[in-house]
Amino acid sequence: MREPSVLSGGDVVEFIGHYFPTAGLTLFIGNIGFGPDVLYFPLLLRGNANIDFRFMVEQRASVPPPIDAMAATRQAELAQALGESMQVAQVPIIADDGAPVAGRNACAQVHRWLQEKQYTDVVVDATGMSRGTCFPIVKQLREVASQNGTRIHLLIADTAAPIATVRSVSSDRADWMHGFHGDVETDDRATALKLWVVQLAEQHGGSMQTLFKELGTPNEVCPIIPFPSENPRRGDDLLFELRSYWADEWGETPLSLIHAHESDPMDVYRSIAALHRARQEALAGAGIPSLTILSPIGRRLPGIGMLLAALEFDLPMFYLETVGYELLGNLPEPTQGTPAHRWHFQLNTHVDHG
Repeated sequence: MREPSVLSGGDVVEFIGHYFPTAGLTLFIGNIGFGPDVLYFPLLLRGNANIDFRFMVEQRASVPPPIDAMAATRQAELAQALGESMQVAQVPIIADDGAPVAGRNACAQVHRWLQEKQYTDVVVDATGMSRGTCFPIVKQLREVASQNGTRIHLLIADTAAPIATVRSVSSDRADWMHGFHGDVETDDRATALKLWVVQLAEQHGGSMQTLFKELGTPNEVCPIIPFPSENPRRGDDLLFELRSYWADEWGETPLSLIHAHESDPMDVYRSIAALHRARQEALAGAGIPSLTILSPIGRRLPGIGMLLAALEFDLPMFYLETVGYELLGNLPEPTQGTPAHRWHFQLNTHVDHG
């Protein structure tokens, strides 16, 4: 299996400290989110004169003022730390008619940034980005790199758990993610047996059922369960909370579940890769076309594993865009420190594991 070159934990810090000070001209692409983790990698990389820092602000209509205020604080902290090397661009997420346009708008903005200079390296910091902007950008940059050899780095820092008092609000309009739809709507795929791999997440049962129905009832569903996880009971709690969907509505059994590490994107990637390969080989031998569809929902790190699998095997992604946030209580005071999980992926370099 071919896997991306990957580092985690302290190895990421060591790589950043050794590589980027002597790298060529580098474009850093981030998003100004409201959590403190969005400061981590920009502050590690500041002071390198060869890095241009570019940030998006994802514009959503339904964001409570306290969350907007926290994001504004993050932007001010970044501006103070990075100075003139930092620029910010607004990226609308939802069109006036309700259509998700995050990926299209984000890719257009990245294209404009790429035209400014001849960059040898591009860094995508996924820490504060939504999937609808991050994943299309990464695919776009991979295609650029295949033509000019630019080195593409994907970074992500993540705390052990999301902010408990903030809940994302999903669109009720499912769609194929920009750049990740392939040939799913062609006549050749009309008769394919559909495997839907969906990441289970708390309080997202309705969203998952919307995706299931709009996919036209997949032939098989393999839900991803977080195991191991920081909370050893999280997987069991998810299965109990969402049982009416995966067991009753989708007709699946525990044999269909994929257990993958909550904080290790590579475990998710390898699980999907093994399943996809085995299914394709089995069905191809019987002359049956197959289609594997991914739906990332919930926490970021498993979603990155889905992204890696989609890039490797050209898999489509079906998702619901985040249209806003709900505040369920007071926002906690932000605490800056070392994030629990840190990852670096060099996406146009592979390591052959046999």
